[in-house]
Amino acid sequence: MTLTRRHWLTGGMAVLVAAATATIAAPGSAAAASWPVLADGDGGPGVTAAQYLLRSHGYTLDTDGAFGPQTKNAVVAFQTARGFTADGIVGAQTWGGLIVTLRQGASGDAVAAAQTALNAHDYGLAVDGGFGPATAAAVRAFQTAKSLTADGTVGPQTWQHLLDGLGGGCSVPPQADPQVLVTVLRVATGLGADDRVLLAGFEAGWVESRMNNVNCGDRDSLGVFQQRPSQGWGTPAQILDVAYASNSFFTRAINVAAAHPDWSAGRVAQAVQISAYPDRYDAAQATALALIAQARELSGA
Repeated sequence: MTLTRRHWLTGGMAVLVAAATATIAAPGSAAAASWPVLADGDGGPGVTAAQYLLRSHGYTLDTDGAFGPQTKNAVVAFQTARGFTADGIVGAQTWGGLIVTLRQGASGDAVAAAQTALNAHDYGLAVDGGFGPATAAAVRAFQTAKSLTADGTVGPQTWQHLLDGLGGGCSVPPQADPQVLVTVLRVATGLGADDRVLLAGFEAGWVESRMNNVNCGDRDSLGVFQQRPSQGWGTPAQILDVAYASNSFFTRAINVAAAHPDWSAGRVAQAVQISAYPDRYDAAQATALALIAQARELSGA
């Protein structure tokens, strides 16, 4: 069973934290925003932003959007170093320590965190860690949309509004679902997918959902490939049908691969998925190959 989870600060503690961080706007100005709360098992752009911010403080970890043991260990180490409660959960206090004020001309992982958060609000930036004119324009547009002072500076209030709503909200199992593996393989084989296209599908499935049919994700993303109803992938019920979702992916991937015979499997996957993190697919090649072998063994192919 797929589980979803949201963590919220409530009651007096939330009021005290908000007052201490001075990030809730006064009545008549910007609407109040909340810091997301992230924990082990969560995923999504909020986790990616936290990972980039941890890297900006010198911690070595992947920016894969998955809150696993590596991220938890980095959070605990950061909290310990700051004298915070070392519970491995990224809440208001930890966000307050992680964020840094950014302006045009800044560079590094903290900028990449801000770009990741802006992209979660559909600004379509390159996550390159460079605070150039495009990022500055996106920040000002976001601030204007949120009734904040549109100065192009990412300070505590802008950070809080950027991160608001980017909580985990979606718990992804760490292991692949055997039935999903078999179904994805069966659909790909039925469509005549070659080895490169098959690899693209398993890379995408692993990166997006660890090959699980999850009923949650970033914004309205759903299913094994995290397809979005709002982007024309089908109704939620259709996307949560693994065979339907697989057919949608592989039909597109076969056409992409035919048009670009020199592309890697990961590049084919990226052309179908249009991810903000295109390098993740080729990076998952070894895992995807192992999952294909597992799927063939399970299906007797």
